[in-house]
Order: sequence, then structure tokens, then C-alpha cells
Amino acid sequence: MARTVLVVDDERKIRDTYNRLLTSEGFKVLEAENGEQASLMLIEPVKIDLILLDIRMPVVSGPALFDVIKVCRPESKVIVTSVFPLEDQKRVIDRAEGYHDKAEGTQTLLSKIKNVLRGRTADAC
Repeated sequence: MARTVLVVDDERKIRDTYNRLLTSEGFKVLEAENGEQASLMLIEPVKIDLILLDIRMPVVSGPALFDVIKVCRPESKVIVTSVFPLEDQKRVIDRAEGYHDKAEGTQTLLSKIKNVLRGRTADAC
């Protein structure tokens, strides 16, 4: 059964890129363009294995949504994806399973996703 990834990012280009990448790897992909839309998806009875979470978004920010995720979906893993440097991401959201600087590219992100879903740290080899 395919793993489900929720992509939460206000940039359509990023959502489309991640959707193509993940779909080609056999993942089921859900998308939300902001934290409010994502929070509504979290109450749906759909299993979400992993959430790719942007930090800066309109309506509900990534850090606020992260708190909702940990209450509503504590079993879902989270990788923060942002243009901020990794150390800054860790300061803003300190309990995610992984962090990804969008400048690192999609293959690095895919590696991090697979590691987190295997129960490893995102940066494991």
C-alpha cells in the first residue's frame, strides 16, 4: 500500500514539483496551500504518513500548524521544508523528524523522506 504524504506549501510551483517527484516514487500525495487548509485535512479519516511543512504561509503559519499536527496526528512524521537555513528551521520548529533547505534539491528531499519513513533521521545515509 502506498504511503501518503501531505505537502503543505503556499507556492503552487513547489507543490507541483513535490507532487510529481513523490507520485513517480509511488507515494499518494495530498496538497494544501496553507495551514488552514491543511488543518482541515488533518481531521479527515485519512492516514497521513508524512507531512512536508513550509514555515512561512498565509493564514496559519508552519509553526502553528506543527503544534496542531502533534496534537491531531502525533503518528505523522514531519519534515520542515523551507528556504531558511537548516539551523534556522530547527530553531523555529524544534521537534520535527527532519529539515530540508529547498536549495538542496528534490533528490536530497527524497532521500530524507525515505529515511524518515524508515524510522531513521532525515540525514542518515
